[in-house]
Amino acid sequence: MSLQHDTHLVRMANQIAANLGGGRDEAQAVANICRHLETFWARPMKRRLVACLEQDDAELTPLARRAARQLAERLAEREKREADQA
Repeated sequence: MSLQHDTHLVRMANQIAANLGGGRDEAQAVANICRHLETFWARPMKRRLVACLEQDDAELTPLARRAARQLAERLAEREKREADQA
């Protein structure tokens, strides 16, 4: 994937965080953002966003970054369950 694609994913995650995070309890907002990403983003998009967490220059907002970290944990759990079932 290209840097431009990553930048686009980060921008979309930040927009989702802005829309779902305003005026809400931060923990609940993070959960809502993560749920949105899980529901509406394709698996490759989720993986690219999680990979952006390792980049120092990724311009994720604090709320989007927390949601991406939660998403990373959930993806790891899901992949572990799928590996255990195989």
